[in-house]
Amino acid sequence: MVNYYNKHLFISKAQLAKLAGVSERTFSRYLSSRLHILERMGVSRKAQLLPPQAVKYVCEDYCIDLPEALQDRRVLQSHELYRKVVRELQLTTFFDGKWTKITEIPPDF
Repeated sequence: MVNYYNKHLFISKAQLAKLAGVSERTFSRYLSSRLHILERMGVSRKAQLLPPQAVKYVCEDYCIDLPEALQDRRVLQSHELYRKVVRELQLTTFFDGKWTKITEIPPDF
């Protein structure tokens, strides 16, 4: 799964630990090993909520998949490259040994 980070959403350390499937203590130890990086992002040691840039770093580093409710899919859909690829796929797609026109791309593409 690819995460589309909501740049306005702060997420708690406890919630990230739950999403990672580890205890809060284990997750806290992980964060303390990355404290030098997080402090450069403006995150204090005692902060309970992580800012979006820290959430992005932690999710990528710890391989956490954010649930759909915590993501902002408009980021992807508004990107010019996404629109171009979808348009090209809609025009022609190779399917079952022949070129076929697709009229609709499913949202989970």
